[in-house]
This record gives sequence, structure tokens and C-alpha cells, in this order.
Amino acid sequence: MRFRFCGDADCPDWVLAEINTLSRLSSVKLKLLGQMAVKGIVHPPFDVEKLNKLFIDSKLDSDIDLKACIACLTYIISSATRFNCDSSALQSELQQLGLPREHSTSIKRVFEDQNANLAETFKTQSLKVNALEQFAANADMDLNCVKVDLTNAGNTRTIALAPGTVDALLADLKSVRKTMADLNDYM
Repeated sequence: MRFRFCGDADCPDWVLAEINTLSRLSSVKLKLLGQMAVKGIVHPPFDVEKLNKLFIDSKLDSDIDLKACIACLTYIISSATRFNCDSSALQSELQQLGLPREHSTSIKRVFEDQNANLAETFKTQSLKVNALEQFAANADMDLNCVKVDLTNAGNTRTIALAPGTVDALLADLKSVRKTMADLNDYM
């Protein structure tokens, strides 16, 4: 079965296994645990002392269960954010995986409250490419290639490309430009 919070893919088996562990917590504790997981994502590292205090009087046994719950909640919330999943869809899908309604509602509320903050955090952590300052291309008939000089942040790099490579590179760049324009229109 495909889940939107997993990017329209199957839910990982380990998440399915941890749904049972999350179900044994109260919905209030699950919401607090979810809030702490989000705080750990946005402002790492996780506050282990607060997590242990919250977890100490729960029905779960070990430190391993705590770590598994945090990992599961972190995965669910961050994946839902990354794949731009609707909060109602997240709630419904968590119920389909076997999480009780009150628990999935708790996670939904945490997700709704923190989605914009998480998206901004992920945006700052994403790949950044410096702007290209200068570009020059010259055909070198002696070597039967095209030399490309790329200048970025004061550094100049020279690349020699075979004639067929230039055509393939141009086609790929046009494709990337179209994809980026489509994504900008989507957002």
C-alpha cells in the first residue's frame, strides 16, 4: 500500500513495528513526545533528560523503546513535511497503519502546528549552489574539444568537453531548466 507521508511509497517495516509501541503510550504523552521530536529536528540535539522524564512513568520498558519512538515520530513528521502531505491525509494514513484515532489526532496537531517551521528548517538544510559569476566557452581546434571556463567566488575552473558531450550537456541543461520552471510554477 502507498502512503502520501512516505512519498507515495510503502511504509518502512520498522515504522510499522513501532506503531504498536506508539499505541501503548497515552495520546497526551505521544503529543508531548512529538513536540519534543520536532524541537530536536529544528534545534538539534534532542533533550534526552526531558525525554527520559516524560517516558519514565509510561507503560514502556526500556531506553530502546524511547529511542525507537523518537525515531519513528521523527520519521513520520519529517517525511510528511518533506513530501508536503496534508495533515488530514497523515491522520488517516496513520490510522490505516493501526495507530488509534486519538494518537493519530495528536500527531496531526503537532504536524499542523510545526509544519511551516519544519519546512523552513529543511529548506535551510538543503543543497545550496553558489551563483555562477562568469562563463566562457572556446573551441580548441588543436585538441578537438570545447574549453569551458567557469568562475565562481573568484575561482576559475577549466573543463574540456568533447563535441558530443556539449550537445548532451545542453540537452540535459534544457531539461533541468524546464523541470525547475515546472517546480516554481507548482510552488
